[in-house]
Amino acid sequence: MRTVALAVIALLSASSAGAQEFDFYANGPYRPDVPRPATILDYEPGEFHTNHGNMLRVVEAIANTADDRVRVFRYGRSVEGRPLILVVVSAPENIARLDEIRANIRRLRDPRSTSRQEAAAIARSTPAIGWMNYANDGNETAALEAALQVAYQLAAGEDSMTQAILQNVVTVINPAHNPESHERFVEWYNAFAVGDSSHSSLEHDAPWGMSTNNNHYQFDLNRDALGIIQRETRAIIAAHHEWSPQVFVDHHGQTTQFFMPPPVLPINPSLPKEQIVRWTEIYGRGNGAAFDRYGWNYYVRDVFDLHYPGYWDSWPALNGATGMTYETDGGGSKGYRWSRDDGTVLTFRDGIAKHFTASLATLRTTAEHREERLRDYYEFFRSGMDEFAGGRPWKRFVIVPGDEPERAARLVEILLRDGVEVSVASESFGAGAAHEYLSGRSGRREFPVGSYVIDLAQPQARLIDALLAPDAEMDSAFVNEQLRRRALNARRGSRAARERFQFYDITAWSLPLSFGVEAYWLEDAGRVAARPLEVEFDEVNVPWRPPAYLGARDLAKLPEALRAGIDGGVTGGRAVTAYIFRYDRDAALRLAIALMDEGFKVAVSARPLRAGGVSYPRGALVVRVTRNPESIHERIDELARRFGVPVDAVHTAYYDEGPTGVGSNPVVTLRYPRVAVAAGEGVGTSSYGHTWYLLEREYGLPFTGLRVEAITGRLDNFDVLILPPGWGYGRAFGESGAEALEEWVRDGGVLIGLGSAAQYLADPDLGFTTARLVGRDDDGDGDDEGDGEKYLPPAAGETMPPLVSSEAGEDDPLGVPGAIMRAALDLTHPLTFGYEAESIAVLVSGSDFYQPSESGSSPVAFVGGDLAVAGFTWPENTQKFLEDTAWMIDEPLGRGRVVLFADDPNYRHLWPSLNRLFLNAILIGPTLR
Repeated sequence: MRTVALAVIALLSASSAGAQEFDFYANGPYRPDVPRPATILDYEPGEFHTNHGNMLRVVEAIANTADDRVRVFRYGRSVEGRPLILVVVSAPENIARLDEIRANIRRLRDPRSTSRQEAAAIARSTPAIGWMNYANDGNETAALEAALQVAYQLAAGEDSMTQAILQNVVTVINPAHNPESHERFVEWYNAFAVGDSSHSSLEHDAPWGMSTNNNHYQFDLNRDALGIIQRETRAIIAAHHEWSPQVFVDHHGQTTQFFMPPPVLPINPSLPKEQIVRWTEIYGRGNGAAFDRYGWNYYVRDVFDLHYPGYWDSWPALNGATGMTYETDGGGSKGYRWSRDDGTVLTFRDGIAKHFTASLATLRTTAEHREERLRDYYEFFRSGMDEFAGGRPWKRFVIVPGDEPERAARLVEILLRDGVEVSVASESFGAGAAHEYLSGRSGRREFPVGSYVIDLAQPQARLIDALLAPDAEMDSAFVNEQLRRRALNARRGSRAARERFQFYDITAWSLPLSFGVEAYWLEDAGRVAARPLEVEFDEVNVPWRPPAYLGARDLAKLPEALRAGIDGGVTGGRAVTAYIFRYDRDAALRLAIALMDEGFKVAVSARPLRAGGVSYPRGALVVRVTRNPESIHERIDELARRFGVPVDAVHTAYYDEGPTGVGSNPVVTLRYPRVAVAAGEGVGTSSYGHTWYLLEREYGLPFTGLRVEAITGRLDNFDVLILPPGWGYGRAFGESGAEALEEWVRDGGVLIGLGSAAQYLADPDLGFTTARLVGRDDDGDGDDEGDGEKYLPPAAGETMPPLVSSEAGEDDPLGVPGAIMRAALDLTHPLTFGYEAESIAVLVSGSDFYQPSESGSSPVAFVGGDLAVAGFTWPENTQKFLEDTAWMIDEPLGRGRVVLFADDPNYRHLWPSLNRLFLNAILIGPTLR
């Protein structure tokens, strides 16, 4: 074993000149009592990957020997239970007054109670807070190693640069934002690496799921700051509010050369563009000077933008920090050694050295501009309140709980976690100019007691605008550049190289639209009798349980202040005939699934139902007393209270009007489905994770993950098969596998294809559907590049396909970069049970537009009118090709059915309004035709 280890070290030593020359300890002298990371780990930076447990050992040793400079705080636990820690380093006198410093910074965040003069006094006497965030994408491994070196430098360094940083900055080091991602990859890599620089080497080709940016549930945490879905995100947001940094750097990798800000356009329109440009230029020049000392190459103003608000540079920026992403070149999937195109070798140590150098340069720049940075931090909040008071059409947002009180409360919970001030109306009130989100209708509107009220006249105005504005405009210069590239492509022949479009992520995300709640933006903000919602989020002491034992979302997972008005339980006593509950809220599905999981029989009414003198809409759920055990009476009440579902007890099967009652034929017992979800090579890891999280954590529906290549041999054990977005189904199934799938469907199976998996199923050479892609005659193999998020890029640092296809001619649809579109619901179709509105907002990404099936139906389709609601669409192309296409297709096939979704309804879990469509395909699909 020692021989192998020495061989690896020998290979690493034969690396590029930059790695040989770089000395992590050139900034001495150092305190002799503080141990270097290498003395604890027994290896030098870049020789081996440090796992989470060893990282904690290093931090503990440094903190124990430099306790006058260092404090360690636990801010939460990851999904798998690993401690999430912050290492705070500053001068002893600053460490002694951390509470005072944080209190002063909090005063800068509220211009209503802090004058400019008071802010200036705080800026003169208070150190800035600089947050260095590492291992967000944990498989970008140089970051965590750099964190340890930065912690040591600040804890032990006695040089003038380190002293200046300590005096002027409180540095908050988050060494492992995403422990699960890091742990999976480094344990695999450490087990198999030999230091081979060849791109075809095993160590540069980790198995499916091992080398991802994603947490336990395969969520990309660098997109999750918008929806705050994952445990790690909830914890870091709470910690961020506690420390309120003025600079926040998120360390990533592995680009070809190091990327540092300034960012490229577009910049989120809620941000103060002039301030963003000025500060990222200041930091960029400071970093550039540090890199130029070593002759290192780097780039700025390319690829990485600041538009989508869920990144861990844009979200801190919307909270007042100078938020920045740094992308190093070495480490991660490039391993210990990686051959460049010119024959030189890039090393893991190179990547660590560059992150280390950029981190210290950033902190030095912060120290040099401390007072100015603090002044601008105050101005960020003051200018946001002043500008938005008169510069936006919307002055107030109102969310009405309505028929979806829990979903509305979940949206409000996001706002509260974001530090937004939300009030609850204690009296009804009216507004003369209230605008609906989806329809765009405006006029006078009366709002009931219990409505949530969010005014822009508060410190978090910029973040509120970013989350709730109906659309996020893009810089005109950026848009014009994309139109110029489109025009160039139109003039080029079929074999000529095309200009790539520059969209990096989705361009629309307005939470009232994606949540599908009743919401309005108001042109005025008159007086309203309301009480403020006050909720404290203690993520440090949240109990931890193994994730598989957590169960479905219930009311207990909502803050107590948000549960008011969400009633559940049985009314009408002990039923004689049946218990009935409306399918008008997501929680109704949770209740139905929980009952079926315990063996109770649940039926659904395919037509409007009349029972006990009450009318119920189609899709009402019926639990018949005589078909269930005696325990149903107590258990349904317990579960209904847990999930917040009103249930009516019915005492007679006789109905006084209409054609349908409890005993009618259209009331059909649901089959509790046996569900399989495709996994493994060819399936997008994030896409699998989105489906996994929805089924397990949101609805408690058991499922079996199956490797794609094993599916066709095990189909007899399942009623439903879900194919998440992916690019390898055609290769994995082959002709025989496709035939087996078709036979299984004809025998009664339900096959669900999401996003690019639908493209595979729509292949005209297969027999799954008569639906066809618009404007294309390809084979629909679904084998696009990417991470299964059709035309949406994998996390920064991976090889990125174009977000929007630039290959289409003007006779084909151009790919849409994640826009919100208005779709029509077929309210006579069983797969739209639970919906009453005639239209719904859906995400459209890419260019997979589907002609309706000739033999099936389109429960959700794009029918007439202006379809675009928010985000970027192509003039004279998107509307033209999208109109009269289907977003959801239901294709009967023998005794089964194939259900296609043009886009993934579970994408990033940002679209709870689409949950019922997806779950209807699973629960209703095997039962009703």
